[in-house]
Amino acid sequence: MREFAPLIGPILALLFIFRRGLKPRRVKVNGLWRYPVIIAALALFTLWRGQAPGLIAVAVYIVAIAAGGALGWFTAQHAELTLDPGTGTITSKPTPFGTAITGAAFLAKFGLDYYVNGGPSNGGPHGDFAVRHSHGLTWFADAALLFVAARSLAQAAHMWIRTRPLLEQLEQHKATRAAEGPKPGDQ
Repeated sequence: MREFAPLIGPILALLFIFRRGLKPRRVKVNGLWRYPVIIAALALFTLWRGQAPGLIAVAVYIVAIAAGGALGWFTAQHAELTLDPGTGTITSKPTPFGTAITGAAFLAKFGLDYYVNGGPSNGGPHGDFAVRHSHGLTWFADAALLFVAARSLAQAAHMWIRTRPLLEQLEQHKATRAAEGPKPGDQ
Protein backbone atom coordinates (compact mmCIF):
# COMPACT_ATOMS: atom_id res chain seq x y z
CA MET A 1 0.00 0.00 0.00
CA ARG A 2 2.88 2.32 0.78
CA GLU A 3 4.16 2.16 -2.76
CA PHE A 4 0.85 3.54 -4.05
CA ALA A 5 0.81 6.56 -1.71
CA PRO A 6 2.53 8.83 -4.30
CA LEU A 7 -0.36 8.14 -6.69
CA ILE A 8 -2.98 9.59 -4.35
CA GLY A 9 -2.12 13.20 -5.28
CA PRO A 10 -2.36 12.71 -9.06
CA ILE A 11 -5.58 10.71 -8.74
CA LEU A 12 -7.23 13.36 -6.55
CA ALA A 13 -6.07 16.14 -8.88
CA LEU A 14 -7.52 14.35 -11.93
CA LEU A 15 -10.81 13.58 -10.17
CA PHE A 16 -11.12 17.23 -9.17
CA ILE A 17 -10.28 18.45 -12.69
CA PHE A 18 -12.63 16.12 -14.58
CA ARG A 19 -15.51 16.32 -12.08
CA ARG A 20 -15.51 20.06 -12.42
CA GLY A 21 -14.86 20.26 -16.15
CA LEU A 22 -17.34 17.84 -17.66
CA LYS A 23 -20.66 19.40 -16.75
CA PRO A 24 -22.34 22.76 -17.25
CA ARG A 25 -21.92 24.78 -14.14
CA ARG A 26 -23.26 27.76 -12.38
CA VAL A 27 -20.89 30.72 -12.42
CA LYS A 28 -20.49 31.74 -8.82
CA VAL A 29 -19.08 35.23 -9.17
CA ASN A 30 -17.90 35.31 -5.55
CA GLY A 31 -16.15 31.94 -5.97
CA LEU A 32 -14.86 32.51 -9.48
CA TRP A 33 -11.24 32.49 -8.30
CA ARG A 34 -11.46 29.35 -6.15
CA TYR A 35 -10.68 26.72 -8.83
CA PRO A 36 -7.90 28.69 -10.56
CA VAL A 37 -6.20 29.39 -7.24
CA ILE A 38 -6.40 25.70 -6.29
CA ILE A 39 -4.94 24.67 -9.68
CA ALA A 40 -2.18 27.30 -9.37
CA ALA A 41 -1.42 26.19 -5.80
CA LEU A 42 -1.26 22.53 -6.88
CA ALA A 43 1.07 23.46 -9.74
CA LEU A 44 3.32 25.60 -7.53
CA PHE A 45 3.39 22.95 -4.80
CA THR A 46 4.40 20.36 -7.39
CA LEU A 47 7.15 22.64 -8.72
CA TRP A 48 8.31 23.57 -5.23
CA ARG A 49 9.37 19.98 -4.59
CA GLY A 50 11.95 20.12 -7.40
CA GLN A 51 15.31 21.78 -7.78
CA ALA A 52 15.75 25.49 -8.43
CA PRO A 53 15.44 26.06 -12.19
CA GLY A 54 18.18 27.52 -14.35
CA LEU A 55 17.84 30.52 -16.66
CA ILE A 56 16.72 28.44 -19.64
CA ALA A 57 14.02 26.78 -17.55
CA VAL A 58 12.86 30.16 -16.22
CA ALA A 59 12.63 31.44 -19.82
CA VAL A 60 10.58 28.36 -20.78
CA TYR A 61 8.33 28.94 -17.76
CA ILE A 62 7.77 32.59 -18.69
CA VAL A 63 6.80 31.63 -22.24
CA ALA A 64 4.44 28.94 -20.87
CA ILE A 65 2.81 31.43 -18.48
CA ALA A 66 2.36 34.01 -21.26
CA ALA A 67 0.94 31.44 -23.68
CA GLY A 68 -1.37 29.98 -21.01
CA GLY A 69 -2.61 33.43 -20.05
CA ALA A 70 -3.32 34.32 -23.68
CA LEU A 71 -5.11 31.04 -24.35
CA GLY A 72 -7.15 31.34 -21.16
CA TRP A 73 -8.21 34.88 -21.99
CA PHE A 74 -9.30 34.02 -25.51
CA THR A 75 -11.03 30.74 -24.68
CA ALA A 76 -13.07 32.44 -21.97
CA GLN A 77 -14.14 34.88 -24.63
CA HIS A 78 -15.90 31.99 -26.41
CA ALA A 79 -17.54 30.41 -23.37
CA GLU A 80 -21.30 30.61 -23.54
CA LEU A 81 -22.72 32.56 -20.60
CA THR A 82 -26.45 32.46 -19.89
CA LEU A 83 -28.41 34.52 -17.37
CA ASP A 84 -31.66 33.20 -15.95
CA PRO A 85 -33.43 36.35 -14.76
CA GLY A 86 -35.94 34.39 -12.69
CA THR A 87 -33.33 32.76 -10.49
CA GLY A 88 -30.48 35.19 -11.06
CA THR A 89 -28.20 32.32 -12.04
CA ILE A 90 -25.41 32.71 -14.55
CA THR A 91 -24.36 29.42 -16.15
CA SER A 92 -21.32 28.63 -18.25
CA LYS A 93 -21.00 25.85 -20.75
CA PRO A 94 -17.53 24.29 -20.22
CA THR A 95 -15.16 23.43 -23.02
CA PRO A 96 -13.98 19.81 -23.11
CA PHE A 97 -10.75 21.01 -24.73
CA GLY A 98 -9.83 23.11 -21.70
CA THR A 99 -10.59 20.24 -19.33
CA ALA A 100 -8.48 17.89 -21.43
CA ILE A 101 -5.55 20.35 -21.47
CA THR A 102 -5.65 20.68 -17.69
CA GLY A 103 -5.84 16.92 -17.13
CA ALA A 104 -3.12 16.22 -19.72
CA ALA A 105 -0.71 18.69 -18.14
CA PHE A 106 -1.07 17.09 -14.72
CA LEU A 107 -0.80 13.60 -16.21
CA ALA A 108 2.33 14.62 -18.13
CA LYS A 109 3.97 16.05 -15.02
CA PHE A 110 3.19 13.09 -12.78
CA GLY A 111 3.93 10.57 -15.55
CA LEU A 112 7.30 12.11 -16.36
CA ASP A 113 8.19 12.33 -12.68
CA TYR A 114 7.30 8.65 -12.36
CA TYR A 115 9.29 7.72 -15.48
CA VAL A 116 12.37 9.81 -14.73
CA ASN A 117 12.54 8.93 -11.04
CA GLY A 118 11.80 5.25 -11.54
CA GLY A 119 8.44 5.14 -9.83
CA PRO A 120 7.56 4.88 -6.17
CA SER A 121 9.37 1.60 -5.46
CA ASN A 122 12.14 1.41 -8.06
CA GLY A 123 14.27 4.36 -6.94
CA GLY A 124 16.00 5.00 -10.26
CA PRO A 125 15.35 6.32 -13.77
CA HIS A 126 13.95 4.10 -16.51
CA GLY A 127 16.47 3.68 -19.30
CA ASP A 128 19.19 5.75 -20.88
CA PHE A 129 16.72 8.19 -22.52
CA ALA A 130 15.31 9.25 -19.17
CA VAL A 131 18.78 9.83 -17.74
CA ARG A 132 19.97 11.93 -20.70
CA HIS A 133 16.80 13.99 -21.09
CA SER A 134 15.41 14.17 -17.59
CA HIS A 135 16.00 17.92 -17.21
CA GLY A 136 14.33 18.76 -20.52
CA LEU A 137 11.40 16.47 -19.82
CA THR A 138 10.99 17.95 -16.36
CA TRP A 139 11.11 21.51 -17.74
CA PHE A 140 8.45 20.60 -20.27
CA ALA A 141 6.17 19.07 -17.66
CA ASP A 142 6.70 21.98 -15.25
CA ALA A 143 6.03 24.47 -18.04
CA ALA A 144 2.80 22.60 -18.86
CA LEU A 145 1.64 22.97 -15.26
CA LEU A 146 2.42 26.69 -15.30
CA PHE A 147 0.63 26.97 -18.65
CA VAL A 148 -2.51 25.41 -17.15
CA ALA A 149 -2.35 27.57 -14.01
CA ALA A 150 -1.96 30.76 -16.08
CA ARG A 151 -4.77 29.66 -18.41
CA SER A 152 -7.21 29.09 -15.56
CA LEU A 153 -6.29 32.38 -13.83
CA ALA A 154 -6.73 34.31 -17.10
CA GLN A 155 -10.06 32.59 -17.73
CA ALA A 156 -11.26 33.58 -14.27
CA ALA A 157 -10.20 37.17 -14.86
CA HIS A 158 -12.00 37.32 -18.19
CA MET A 159 -15.12 35.62 -16.82
CA TRP A 160 -15.16 38.09 -13.95
CA ILE A 161 -15.09 40.94 -16.49
CA ARG A 162 -17.77 39.28 -18.65
CA THR A 163 -20.15 38.67 -15.73
CA ARG A 164 -20.22 42.34 -14.69
CA PRO A 165 -22.74 43.37 -17.41
CA LEU A 166 -24.90 40.32 -16.68
CA LEU A 167 -25.01 41.20 -12.99
CA GLU A 168 -25.94 44.79 -13.86
CA GLN A 169 -28.68 43.47 -16.16
CA LEU A 170 -29.94 41.27 -13.33
CA GLU A 171 -30.02 44.21 -10.90
CA GLN A 172 -31.95 46.31 -13.45
CA HIS A 173 -34.39 43.44 -13.93
CA LYS A 174 -34.90 43.16 -10.16
CA ALA A 175 -35.39 46.92 -9.83
CA THR A 176 -37.95 46.89 -12.65
CA ARG A 177 -39.87 44.01 -11.04
CA ALA A 178 -39.81 45.73 -7.65
CA ALA A 179 -41.10 48.98 -9.17
CA GLU A 180 -43.95 47.15 -10.93
CA GLY A 181 -45.06 45.52 -7.70
CA PRO A 182 -46.29 41.98 -7.17
CA LYS A 183 -48.36 40.41 -9.92
CA PRO A 184 -51.62 38.59 -9.17
CA GLY A 185 -50.10 35.07 -9.39
CA ASP A 186 -46.80 35.76 -7.53
CA GLN A 187 -46.38 34.42 -4.04
